[in-house]
Amino acid sequence: MAIDKIPTSIPTLRSLQSYEQIQNAGESNKSSQVGDAQKAGGFANVLGDALKEVDSLQKDADNKIEGMILGKGVKTHEAMIALEKADVAFKLMNNIRMRITRAYEEVMRTQI
Repeated sequence: MAIDKIPTSIPTLRSLQSYEQIQNAGESNKSSQVGDAQKAGGFANVLGDALKEVDSLQKDADNKIEGMILGKGVKTHEAMIALEKADVAFKLMNNIRMRITRAYEEVMRTQI
């Protein structure tokens, strides 16, 4: 299954697609990449927003599971979908964290 066929209803994926658009725009003109990154709020803000969205998805999943257990009208499939969205977003964020850590370690190993 191609990645482009995954629905972009997951907020984290939308943020990453926005980041890819900034990156693709910068490939044609390196100076415009800096301007676009500043407009987007910088890497720290993009990463912080993504973390907030993952947290929001996890809280939503917890609320739906609680609502299902307490009989508040939440259907089982709604709770499972919310749980899977939170799981995919968490795995994606964990993968990004590992890659950032590896990149940092590589930079620290670089001799000057």
